[in-house]
Amino acid sequence: MRDNGFPLPDDEKTLYGQFPKTFKWSTASAAYQIEGSWRAHGKGLSIWDKFAHTPLRVSNSDNADIACDSYNKIDKDVEVLKRLKVSHYRFSVSWPRVLPDGTNNHINEAGLNYYHRGYTAWSLMDNFEWAAGYSERFGLFFVNRSNPTLPRIPKNSASRYASIITCNGFPDPALGPHECLNPEPEGNVMLSPLDSLDCTTAKYTCNILENKYIFIF
Repeated sequence: MRDNGFPLPDDEKTLYGQFPKTFKWSTASAAYQIEGSWRAHGKGLSIWDKFAHTPLRVSNSDNADIACDSYNKIDKDVEVLKRLKVSHYRFSVSWPRVLPDGTNNHINEAGLNYYHRGYTAWSLMDNFEWAAGYSERFGLFFVNRSNPTLPRIPKNSASRYASIITCNGFPDPALGPHECLNPEPEGNVMLSPLDSLDCTTAKYTCNILENKYIFIF
């Protein structure tokens, strides 16, 4: 007997069968939730670092200063991935670990090297955590990213990240350090991770890198 004898809607029924050989087994994580080491090796502050350290904002004054300590245990984490025999791993890149002040004026090589492990991975930019320095320096303002002359160095991204997904954040300012729900700023939130990459557009990058992908959602 299946489903405890109670019929389920088609979209809730358990699927039985075998996965195709081409199925990609994966697991995922998010930088703020697992890395810890919130001020280690040149990392800047993220908006969540500031939010979590603001009194009365988070229950029990909890924060992710240590979290799963993955920053210090990355080699063990990679071994776990190998034992799980997953073929793909989706992780998020902490903006302030790579760009401490939120801009490309200073690139933190220690942060880049932390993420560059030679494992096939989907890199996720943002994941509801961006550099506090970006907001402090620029605030909310109109952004026009249609300028094709913006200087970019695509090869640097190509050597570090094969596949990149941007955003995967949340729009409700009541749930965290977001400032508004208006469509224009939220649109800029989605574009800003892509703009931080050293490429002009997703299409341009894909053409250069061939089988490389950037997703925005």
